[in-house]
Amino acid sequence: MRGHPLPAGPGWAVLACAVLISCGDGMDTASIECREPPPSWDNFAHGLMSRHCTGCHSSMLPEGMRGEAPLGVDLETKDGFLDWADRVEARATGADPSMPPGGGPTEVEVAKLEEYFRCVVHPMLEGDALDGEPW
Repeated sequence: MRGHPLPAGPGWAVLACAVLISCGDGMDTASIECREPPPSWDNFAHGLMSRHCTGCHSSMLPEGMRGEAPLGVDLETKDGFLDWADRVEARATGADPSMPPGGGPTEVEVAKLEEYFRCVVHPMLEGDALDGEPW
C-alpha cells in the first residue's frame, strides 16, 4: 500500500497546528520564551498603535474629535504608551479585548502585543535591562 495516513495538501498542517494550539497544556504564558529579537516599539508596537489606537488616542486630536478617549491618554509615542501600558495591556489583550471598541487587531496582532508586554515592557518596567534595548 502506497501513501500515509495524513491527508494530502498544506491544509491538514494548518488544521493540525490550530488543534494543537487550541488544546493548550495549561502552561503559564509568562514562561514562554521570547523570540530573538523580540518585538520592539519601532518594528511592531508603534505601527499597531498607529493602525488601531491613535485615531482617538493622539495628542494631536482636540476634545470632541477623540471618540470618547480622555484627553491625555495618548499612544503615539513610546513615552505615552509607557505611561498607559497597564491600561493598554488590560484593555487590548487577552481573550476578549475591549479596545479598540469597534474591534480591529487580528488574533495574531493581539498575541504579538501580549508577547511585547511579556518580553519587553514588563522587564523594562521591572528595571531589568534588556540587551540591545529593543524598546
